[in-house]
Amino acid sequence: MKMKFLGLMMLAALFTTAGAVAQEKEKVREGKGNGEMFAKLDTDNDGKISLAEADKAPKGKLKENFAAIDTNKDSYLDKDELKAYREQKRKERQGKGRK
Repeated sequence: MKMKFLGLMMLAALFTTAGAVAQEKEKVREGKGNGEMFAKLDTDNDGKISLAEADKAPKGKLKENFAAIDTNKDSYLDKDELKAYREQKRKERQGKGRK
């Protein structure tokens, strides 16, 4: 009896975790998580991300690509620049997959 109960509890935990992961992936895919990330990176709340703020970003990719993302060359990244860069990269990935 204890083994059945333990098995059921483990299955319930597995499905709960899988559901949460799927929801988070969907949130990122829809772009809903991007505003939250922008807010975390914009530590001075000025509506833009400086190079110093980008330097603190996880994984370091934002700092590496800062110049390419900063299309108006004002030394700051705004939400529109980030969105355009993500869209450009998405199109590039899709183009590579078709060849």
